[in-house]
Amino acid sequence: MTSKKASKAKFLSEDLNDLLNVSQFLKDSPTKKKVPKRQRTEISEEEGIAKLIGQYQTNSKKKKLEVNVEACKESRQKILNVMSNQLETRKEKCDNLLKNLSEVMTQLEADSNAMKDNEKKLEHLTAAVVKCMQQASTAHKQKLKALKDIYASFKKQCEEMEFDHKTETDKLAEELEDDIRKLQQKLISETKRSGWENLRRTIFHAMQNDF
Repeated sequence: MTSKKASKAKFLSEDLNDLLNVSQFLKDSPTKKKVPKRQRTEISEEEGIAKLIGQYQTNSKKKKLEVNVEACKESRQKILNVMSNQLETRKEKCDNLLKNLSEVMTQLEADSNAMKDNEKKLEHLTAAVVKCMQQASTAHKQKLKALKDIYASFKKQCEEMEFDHKTETDKLAEELEDDIRKLQQKLISETKRSGWENLRRTIFHAMQNDF
């Protein structure tokens, strides 16, 4: 690619030099110079030859210039084709990139919306769970309080019942002691009386036997 560019530049520079030479030739041509009338007849043949040579060179330069212009047109068209292909390729790549980015952004937006919905659902669910926990805790506290009240009432009743039973037992023990004491006194009294009766009968029998 570099060699082609160098050859084209060299080719153009040669064309420019040729054009300059032609212009210089035309400038220095005998047709342009003012010569004395006395010399015009002497160099008429030379002027004719020079003119023919100049016309030939001019035609050759024109053909060469046309060839160069055509080559430049072809090169320009090639460059335009390459640039057009590059523009189309870049446009295609940009369109694909923009399409992919749009799809990614759409997906990200959908994911973000889904996450927001899930966040709201989770908040509602969390609030419901917290409410259930609070209700369960309140019910548990109420049950615990009821059990404590039942325990305190039962304990108080047991203590009162134990006190009443102890009082009744002490009273019953005192009554039993009194009854046992009375029974003992009665038995002692009856034993004494029975003994005196037996002793009296024995004495009486003995007295009857002696007499």
